[in-house]
Amino acid sequence: MNRPLDIVVVDDEPLAAERLAGFLADMPDCRVQALAVNAVQAFQIAQTQTPELMLLDIAMPGESGLDLAKRLQQLPNPPLVVFCTAFDQHAVAAFEAQAVDYLLKPVRRERLRESIERVIRLKRTSAADDGRDFVAASFGGIIRRIALADIHYLHADDKYTIVHHRGGEHVLDQSLKDLEQQHPMRLLRIHRNCLVNRAQLAELHRDGDGRIWAHLKDSPTPLEVSRRCAGELKDWFKGN
Repeated sequence: MNRPLDIVVVDDEPLAAERLAGFLADMPDCRVQALAVNAVQAFQIAQTQTPELMLLDIAMPGESGLDLAKRLQQLPNPPLVVFCTAFDQHAVAAFEAQAVDYLLKPVRRERLRESIERVIRLKRTSAADDGRDFVAASFGGIIRRIALADIHYLHADDKYTIVHHRGGEHVLDQSLKDLEQQHPMRLLRIHRNCLVNRAQLAELHRDGDGRIWAHLKDSPTPLEVSRRCAGELKDWFKGN
């Protein structure tokens, strides 16, 4: 993004709001547009100033942050939402309310920075993906959206699917088959137990034993290509 991200911080605890605002003030790609202490204030700001992101508490007097997030979706240009809360039990409901991320208080500067970068990537790709190109990963009782643009590859391990992405590795509930059917233009099967992000494919090579390996742009680990998948993959590289 060429201009700062317009952000509203919503929290009924002044110290918590000021802490977040202070972190954001040190990030050149962010601009704190306003602070709000409840859902009524936040919704009015969203209507008049059209922020791009809200850092939103959940437990507030009156309307909760979860209810506000759902109501924001009715606006013509709703802001993206990152929840900042002291409670971890609302994570599933938060992502059902279209949250980008879910941060536990006290929010660390590094975690907030990760969320901001995720929001910026989503803003960059939203026109092409229409906000739907993501997978939902589970870890530590939390569910998080991972944008397909951040994924390197997905690997089936026993009964689990592991997503390898820009931020590490996480477990998915979906099967490779389901993911392949949902995202055929983004994910390509190279083995019965592996899908890769097409945008990550860099080169193929055949080793001395005749096995074919795919090398990715942002992952140091070469991935074996099965004979069944090799033909389609070679065609993709040739542009056929």
